[in-house]
Amino acid sequence: MTVEEKLEIQQYIKEQTAKMEVEENTTANFDTYDTPNAFTGDEDDDGTQTVDLTDPEYAYSIKGPKKRNPKYSVKLNEVSYKDYKRDESRTTVQKVNANILEVNKNIRELARMLQHSIKLKNEQKLDGSIHWKRTNEALAKMHHRISVLSEKANELFDLKEATAQQAQKDILALLNSVGDPAFDNLQPSHIDFNPIGTDHFEFDIQINGEPVAIDWDKGNLIYQDYSEEVFLGNIDSPEEVIANIKKHLLS
Repeated sequence: MTVEEKLEIQQYIKEQTAKMEVEENTTANFDTYDTPNAFTGDEDDDGTQTVDLTDPEYAYSIKGPKKRNPKYSVKLNEVSYKDYKRDESRTTVQKVNANILEVNKNIRELARMLQHSIKLKNEQKLDGSIHWKRTNEALAKMHHRISVLSEKANELFDLKEATAQQAQKDILALLNSVGDPAFDNLQPSHIDFNPIGTDHFEFDIQINGEPVAIDWDKGNLIYQDYSEEVFLGNIDSPEEVIANIKKHLLS
C-alpha cells in the first residue's frame, strides 16, 4: 500500500468517525473513557506512551477527558498496588467496589469502540485483508487479555453463589407477598439450597416446621409435591406464582 493510499484511508476514517460522533451525541450521553493514553501505538507498552500521529497507519488517536474524579478513579500507570492499598481516603470496601465499577465502565467503552469498527467494516463490505499486520497481532493479544480478564473477574465473583442468593431473595419475597400467616415470619435462614447447575437450584423451605421443596430452574419455579411436580410459574410473573402457591401449598 502506498503512502497516498494510506493517507486516503486516514482521511476517510476521520470523516466516518466524525459522523459517528455526531450520531452518538444525538442518541446517548455516555461517560467517557477514564484512562488517557491507554490506546497507543505499542501493544506491549505500559500505557504511558502516546500514538505517533505522523505514522500514516494511525488515522486518529483517542484521548480521555482531562477532568476525572480522583476519589473514584485512578490512571493505572500512575499507581502501584502498595499506594492503592495504603490510600486512606477510602475504605477497603470502597476501593474494591469503585475499582470494579471503573473496570466495568471501561469495558463498556471498549466494546462500543469495537462495535464502531465492526459496523464500519460491514457497511463498507470489507474483509480481513484490510487489517495491518500489527492490527492482527493486537487482535490475537486482545483475545488472550479478555480470557485473563474473565479469569480475574471470576476470582471476584462466584456466579453460582450469587445466582442462588438472588433466587433465594426472590422466592422469599414472593412467599412474603402471599399474605398468609404461614409465610409471615419467613427469613433467609429458613431457606436452604442445593445447586444442580449454574441456573438450577433445589430449595428447601421450612414452613411451620415442615420442609417444602421448590426447584428454581432458570427463573421457573417448580413445587416438588410428594406425588408430582407442579409448575408454579416464572419469577418474572409474580401474580401467577402467588396464585399457584395459594392453590397448591395452602390447599
